[in-house]
Amino acid sequence: MKLVPFFLALACSPLSHGVVDKAPKCGEYFTTHQTDGHYQRMDNGLVQDPLTGLTWFRCGAGQVWGDGQCQGGPLLLPYEDAKAWAASLELAGFDDWRVPEIDEMSSLVEADCKSPSINTRVFSGIEPEVYWSNESNFWIRSMAWSLFFYRGHYFSKQAKVDSFRFMLVRN
Repeated sequence: MKLVPFFLALACSPLSHGVVDKAPKCGEYFTTHQTDGHYQRMDNGLVQDPLTGLTWFRCGAGQVWGDGQCQGGPLLLPYEDAKAWAASLELAGFDDWRVPEIDEMSSLVEADCKSPSINTRVFSGIEPEVYWSNESNFWIRSMAWSLFFYRGHYFSKQAKVDSFRFMLVRN
């Protein structure tokens, strides 16, 4: 019974409480850090990443680019429907869009800020929510990988039947 006071003291100590996330919100961060980073803006709401060679749509799938910003609400679709929707899309004169791989999405994460953890000057339509990747969970085929853009963490536990947002990318 000598362990009970120890665990009680530990539970009440400052060490037992979660770490406070003091990172600024990316919207605030990028108003003071006026940079597009390495991204190169293109026409029609597209941006190219010269480091990866990928071209991204700056908004969430289902939104439209107009007047220099993302408009409308994003689509929330189950995994297979999101992949099929992206593959059938013609956008900005291109018809080879797809849902990105988890590593491709992770390359967009801004570690210095949160909510959403992405360059908001470039990707203004991306919200601090869960976004599908195009990769299934290797061990549990009914689940897939996703990225939570609040802080940029990825997970492999989203059920494919659930509906989430997704991004659009092309090679």
